[in-house]
Amino acid sequence: MVKKFLKRIVGFVILFIVSAFGFRLYTYNNTTQAAALIDQLNPLVQPEIMYVKTTDKYAYKYPDSVSKIENFTYIQTCVNKDGQKRELAYTSFGRPLTPKKFLKLTTKGQSIQSWEEVDEKEIPKTILSLL
Repeated sequence: MVKKFLKRIVGFVILFIVSAFGFRLYTYNNTTQAAALIDQLNPLVQPEIMYVKTTDKYAYKYPDSVSKIENFTYIQTCVNKDGQKRELAYTSFGRPLTPKKFLKLTTKGQSIQSWEEVDEKEIPKTILSLL
């Protein structure tokens, strides 16, 4: 009885670990809301800083369900501190972003935790050349 219980526990632990790694691979460069939610919950995905140069081309806009103001979602290739590129989706609420500005995004996988506009001088030169 105890042996059967231990086998189940070990099986669940192995399933959890395999699922966490599998989901991490699945969500990489996947800009859906499901991918962002999975990454928020996945303990193997660590927060990181990404940089992007804004554009005037947003992927889509939609009205807020309560206030009816327009929100603008952008899907762009972003760069982390190591120069690795990844496609991310981020949203500007109430107005489109000014083109050719630089954003610093705090992410957890595909989930954008926050973003802020930064000056070009605040971005490392190695990353700036990739944007």
